[in-house]
Amino acid sequence: MLKMSLAEIADANENYNRSVEASVEKAKKDRACQNKLQQEWDEKLRSISSHRLPTGIDVPLIAVPRMDHPAQIARYRGEWGFPGEFPYGLSIYPRTFLIIDGKREHEEPTRIFAGLGSPEMTNERFHLIMRQQQSKRLSTAFDTNTLLGRSADNPDYFLDIGEGGVSVSTYQDILTLYDGFFSDDTSISMTINGPSLWMTAARFQAARERGQDLQKIRGTSQTDPCKEDDAQNELLFPLDKSIKLAMDMFEWCARNAPAYYPINISGYHIEQKGATPIQQAAFTLANGFVYIDAALQRGMNINSIGKRLPFFFTSGLEIEYIALLSAVRRIWAVALRDVYGADDLAAQKLKAHVQTSGRSLYEREIQNNITRTALELFHALLNYPQALHSNSYDEPITTPTEGAVRIASDAQAILFEEMGGFKDMMAHLSDGSGRMQIYHSVMKGVLDYFRQIDEFGGTLQAKADGFFRDEIARSSTLYDKQVHSGERRIIAINRYREGREENKDIPRVEISRDIKQKRSEDVKRFKSQRNPREVKEKILQLQNTARKDGNIFDITLQIVKDVTIDEWTRALQEVYGIYRRKI
Repeated sequence: MLKMSLAEIADANENYNRSVEASVEKAKKDRACQNKLQQEWDEKLRSISSHRLPTGIDVPLIAVPRMDHPAQIARYRGEWGFPGEFPYGLSIYPRTFLIIDGKREHEEPTRIFAGLGSPEMTNERFHLIMRQQQSKRLSTAFDTNTLLGRSADNPDYFLDIGEGGVSVSTYQDILTLYDGFFSDDTSISMTINGPSLWMTAARFQAARERGQDLQKIRGTSQTDPCKEDDAQNELLFPLDKSIKLAMDMFEWCARNAPAYYPINISGYHIEQKGATPIQQAAFTLANGFVYIDAALQRGMNINSIGKRLPFFFTSGLEIEYIALLSAVRRIWAVALRDVYGADDLAAQKLKAHVQTSGRSLYEREIQNNITRTALELFHALLNYPQALHSNSYDEPITTPTEGAVRIASDAQAILFEEMGGFKDMMAHLSDGSGRMQIYHSVMKGVLDYFRQIDEFGGTLQAKADGFFRDEIARSSTLYDKQVHSGERRIIAINRYREGREENKDIPRVEISRDIKQKRSEDVKRFKSQRNPREVKEKILQLQNTARKDGNIFDITLQIVKDVTIDEWTRALQEVYGIYRRKI
């Protein structure tokens, strides 16, 4: 199948917009059309049940606008769709966040990010988090050594061990890290890219060892090399080889672990690097279409592909976030249906994890970050994401402390369970005129970027020419200038600064030298207990598979119990080369 251009996707979305307007015009003039629309609308309204709130009033489970003419019905259906209906502007599911008769309609979306020091320390933090959540959803942060495929026994990077995330070097580390969470009802997300295949293979083998069926295993590996090229610079191999590796795992999981998401297309790190909300949306969607095209080139079915590509976006304080996810869902749905031909509704639905913005957090008057994060959560919930992470207020100065993690988790619980609104009535704030304007502004901005990217010859060529990075850098520079000048107002930073606290007494998480030393010794011990000849043979098997263009994830599963993360990385770099960013 030929690769689709972003211009084609932009055309399809603009054609869809015109079709919505045409349906509205028809509904103004055509009596038969009016009757049909009104009849369908009345049937839909009759299907919406109500429930009584503790205050004694009855409210519908889904809020719908009052319609005075069938043309309004045509616009509502075309612009938003009912929850769970094309183009999924409101939600991909018909009932989300609702609590009815004391029971939640769907699994709670809370997914708290954790990772610090050693596997033992992070496992303890995971158990703490789970005591505060209804559903079992973990998200794992790894230290820089792990993200770059380096082992904890490397003396050159001793000081980096366990800083900013958990140190993982061996299969045994995975068994320790997720001890107590090898169950079908637990979803584990791993924010890792370069050595993602090694990490995922280790998790899968550990799950098998603990009795799990891979057909039921749940979770996500980030594995987004395109985003790494745009923003985070943690690729281990050239971009084309990194995409190939991602597709190896994607194809394997489609057959053998169908409930697992081996790729998570991330806009979060693009935004954190300095992108505007619209740039985040445009560049992230463009990366998603790269993966679709790569999977299609392997002969995979578009319906299978569409179901297994979730996204990861920021929710910030900017107004665009009141409708950003809704806008990208619509663009994706139209592209999957009208350009790629996906006829399975599940494949048209963009699933997304959303995280509050780390860039919006400041050290000065650090507790103000609690308010910032709560408001960003509210923006996110207006878009009905499938998973949600709230940052801890102390992240500008430390790995989150236990108390800060509890506050971050409670912020979600207050919005979901305590505050009236999301738990009582779907779409109660979703289709207002202001949100509609932002919805269309975001869509237009994204489609304009699609046409610019296409002028370079497509997404990969635009990356190679530095377009994505240049755009992000310009926006980041402008953001900093706006903060410095006061045009972008930040309370206690450039507004109302007088007499502000410097947060000298905020507790910090320290990863001691003893912890780092133990990590190094654990890895050395693991390596010393192996059969050197067998390890060498397994590394050669990995390299031979790479040279023959075989499936790297398949062979990684076979060797991961003995081959450490650094050995795996070096072996493939000897075959593929090392990622070099274009300057």
